[in-house]
Amino acid sequence: MAGNNKEPLVSIVIPVYNAEEYLKESLCSVLGQSYKNLEIICVDDGSTDKSLQILQRMKENDDRMKILSEDNQGAGAARNLGTEAASGEYIFFFDADDYLHKKAIQMLVKVAEKDSADIVLFGYYKFSEEKKMHVAYSPKVLKVPIGKVISPESISDRLFQADHGMPWNKFYRAEFVIKSEVKFQTLKNTNDEFFSRITTVEAKRIVFLNKTLIGYRVGNKQSLQGSASANILNCTLALQAIYDELKCKGYYEIYSGTFKKLAGYVVMLKLLAVRGSDAFGILAKEVSDNTIRLCEMEEDYLEEKYRSAFRALQSKDIAKAEIYLNELQRR
Repeated sequence: MAGNNKEPLVSIVIPVYNAEEYLKESLCSVLGQSYKNLEIICVDDGSTDKSLQILQRMKENDDRMKILSEDNQGAGAARNLGTEAASGEYIFFFDADDYLHKKAIQMLVKVAEKDSADIVLFGYYKFSEEKKMHVAYSPKVLKVPIGKVISPESISDRLFQADHGMPWNKFYRAEFVIKSEVKFQTLKNTNDEFFSRITTVEAKRIVFLNKTLIGYRVGNKQSLQGSASANILNCTLALQAIYDELKCKGYYEIYSGTFKKLAGYVVMLKLLAVRGSDAFGILAKEVSDNTIRLCEMEEDYLEEKYRSAFRALQSKDIAKAEIYLNELQRR
């Protein structure tokens, strides 16, 4: 796959939608990687700004870039298209407004090759336009084995809490992704939950790396997290798909505890998106009702585990709600 280069080829898949404000900066962090054997697949998801022109200009200076285009279908569909076009031995998903540590791919390839890992998971930090940064996720905090090969079953009680549900803090062996046949959902938001959770369950060899390798931009109103209040009920469709797949493959009994905890957390997290709105009460009821119905969860479970966070949200004390949610993630 890597041609004459002895280093394995890494395919980096980047969905792009109206990202002109940060696109060049983010792409430069990819193009400037210390690891050079890259295939950078940018999927323009029907952008209406200058994103496509920026991609085309940057491609003129770096032939490792490939540009695909589709009508606007969301990041999930864009990632599926990019994955199908990938020819690397490894696949890495990246967002068009984030920032990648200069030696990230080099470190990840080294670990994946040494340990024959299906997935390598790593930490990230959050940053805003003001460049205020703080570590948002560290495997060490979640009390999972660091730097050694483990199976998902060995941390079955907290797997989904350690996973964190996004694809861009993971480095995937392409052969594993292809054989798993797991696809991203084509929802407008929460489209990465299903792919991230199910691939982690399906993996035979996973490694948690205690390194913070990616910067996750917050406060970008063009991004999915910036417009998360739209289609808020999609989170329950994602949870239903995860639940159905776990049941279908006979995994549910093993992962029921971590799944229930995930479901409550996702519900609360999505309600943060509509905090303070007049529609909060209605949406809160719809989301929780859908979660209970679709995932066959007990109402008492949600009430018992998430009462404090929910009440904090109702009173619009967002800081306290986030504290409760972070505590629940670590238990």
